[in-house]
Amino acid sequence: MNTEKIRKIRDELEITQVDIANKLGCTRSAYSLWEINKNVIPLYYLNKLSNEYNINIDYLVDLSEEKNIDFKHVDIDRKELGKRIRLARKSTNYTQEKLALKLNTTHSVISAYESGKTAVPTLFIVEIAKITNTSLNWLLNKNI
Repeated sequence: MNTEKIRKIRDELEITQVDIANKLGCTRSAYSLWEINKNVIPLYYLNKLSNEYNINIDYLVDLSEEKNIDFKHVDIDRKELGKRIRLARKSTNYTQEKLALKLNTTHSVISAYESGKTAVPTLFIVEIAKITNTSLNWLLNKNI
């Protein structure tokens, strides 16, 4: 993930870390740690950043070079995300076990993601998108 992009976007918008943190509903220090790549921005906040500033979420995670596209501004629906992870996994003929091996986890973790019981960490969902050759916009149901 390219954390340089979120700093660059903030600079382009000419807003402070405090301003963006307030808009996202997090602390300035949490936001600052995402910007300098000390912590991974949680998917919830990454999606909120995409929605608030009209920026393609795939661009933010280096899955696309297109910064500005039309997309739905949606909150993350874990059940819908889980269904879409399952569809993407099956479209590549991966079993839960095979995907788990690629992600260095267990099939029960994949099952928990697919059932919507567990929130999917940002790095996992980005890797799932890469492995299944799908868009994060599609996985999050942001496509128009």
